[in-house]
Amino acid sequence: MTGMSHVSTGNMQWRTARWLLPMLPGAFLYWMLLTQESRDMHFFLEPWFDVIVRNGFPAMAGDYANYSPPYLYLLGLASAFHGLAPPIVLIKAVSIVFNLVAAVVFGLIVLEIGASSQKAFTCACLFPLIPTVAVNAAWWGQCDVIYATFLLCAFLASLKRMPLRVMLFFSIGFAFKAQAIFFAPYLLYLLLKKEMPWAYVALVPLVYAAMMAPAWLAGRPARALAAIYLDQGSYYRLLAANAPNPWAFIEKYHLLPYWPAVFAGLVLAAAVNLGLVVKALRSGRDTPETRLLLLASTTLASPYLLPKMHDRYFFLADIFTILLAVVAPRYRLAALAMQAASLAVYLAFLEGPFHHADKVALLAALLTSFALACLLYSQGTIGRWAGWRNRPAAARLHANGGP
Repeated sequence: MTGMSHVSTGNMQWRTARWLLPMLPGAFLYWMLLTQESRDMHFFLEPWFDVIVRNGFPAMAGDYANYSPPYLYLLGLASAFHGLAPPIVLIKAVSIVFNLVAAVVFGLIVLEIGASSQKAFTCACLFPLIPTVAVNAAWWGQCDVIYATFLLCAFLASLKRMPLRVMLFFSIGFAFKAQAIFFAPYLLYLLLKKEMPWAYVALVPLVYAAMMAPAWLAGRPARALAAIYLDQGSYYRLLAANAPNPWAFIEKYHLLPYWPAVFAGLVLAAAVNLGLVVKALRSGRDTPETRLLLLASTTLASPYLLPKMHDRYFFLADIFTILLAVVAPRYRLAALAMQAASLAVYLAFLEGPFHHADKVALLAALLTSFALACLLYSQGTIGRWAGWRNRPAAARLHANGGP
């Protein structure tokens, strides 16, 4: 028995080590990417960081940055280590820390869904190596993983049937980035299922106001703080900014004027998301897979159908399609297509303008279209499968042409 125990322990250690091995080149990859300077880093993030280093807390009152103040607070914390590491490393470190936190939450979700602790641990270890997750934080220096971390926490809380935490985590994520609104259809699903009281919606403005309070105390006007996301929306007058969706081609070929296109996109996205929520409610099924399918579908449909999207706005879709594929491997193609599309437009931006940009944009748009089609097809068939399973055996035989 003792010998068998040693063999079993050895096998478990080997299986764990086998999955940890990719972390070594992953850590090396992160180290290599740390010194890569993107255009956003050079023209925006590093100058913002310099203002914070020179001015300290009063810098929170300035309008030099068009990101939400909670992110600037984190840069303020990172500035405490100024002089110990280059600014580019400190800025990226903020997002990389959240990559690790998100990895833990990702693993906890896999565990909560019913996977083994080993599989959950493996998924947590591999999360930082998801291409767009690594590139977004370690090369680009962007902070999309921060709001995504809180939305992963919100989804985990929803699996545990903790509605107050769901809305609290969503509200914090929304205070960091407006793109957290792509999670809203899932919240509507929970509200209509009566898993969450409508009164909890009041948490969104309350948490937002609380998280803006330090910037207000530093001297930034309350009106400016309330209008941050409106100002962001008007920063560029573009129907698409390197986003892998049809609006890039609608704009390029002047198929619709700007304002009619914006209105049409908003209406279309709202209608499709509402339809997906209603479909999920009527399917009669409520499992982690069906919830993830709804979440992956809506977080992809929103930036796909909405105008004025950027390449990074598919970040939630990147994560939730992979999480869906972990739960149900038949969605792997959709997850791979989503990763390939996002990574293509990421690299197109980071490498700078080049003569194949149009071809990359077309390929990326086709890949996101394929991923969305896979998810929407599954949404459309899930109710039929649920109904089929619930029918009496005689009725199923009759439907198949049997006696």
